[in-house]
Amino acid sequence: MEDLPADEMTMARAWLHHLRESAIFKLEDLDPTQLRWRPTPTANSLGAIVVHLGYAERLWLRVLFAGETMDMTWRQHMFDIPDGWSADDVVAFYRAETSQADTVLDAATSFDEPAASGLRPTTLRWVVDHLLEETARHVGHLDITRELLDGRTGR
Repeated sequence: MEDLPADEMTMARAWLHHLRESAIFKLEDLDPTQLRWRPTPTANSLGAIVVHLGYAERLWLRVLFAGETMDMTWRQHMFDIPDGWSADDVVAFYRAETSQADTVLDAATSFDEPAASGLRPTTLRWVVDHLLEETARHVGHLDITRELLDGRTGR
């Protein structure tokens, strides 16, 4: 609720949650063809954008900030929807990624914490602000693409 005072971490996480749910909302009731439809040859589909957002949270919070070691071959597929995936599969993937990202955030005590990975000198504040910007920008793309696809607007 916007009229309740909140510290920086609480406010940022509330906005991130809102933006995540907005992205998921844009996939409601899509069939496999609609999930992959692109408004232009160089644009991304609704499903591809949400897959990308899941991978972005993995990259920024788990790999770059928390220093989690993992096979990084998934970076070659950050905008790819696996064959056979439905909108429900994309949402499940995104929810799993955001849940793991939230585990990293739950362990943080300050936005001033430095990244543990050493791959990029940054802080949790910068990472979260970047994810807010990245998610908000892509939710705008989702809004436009969904309206072009079938006229659905909202959220």
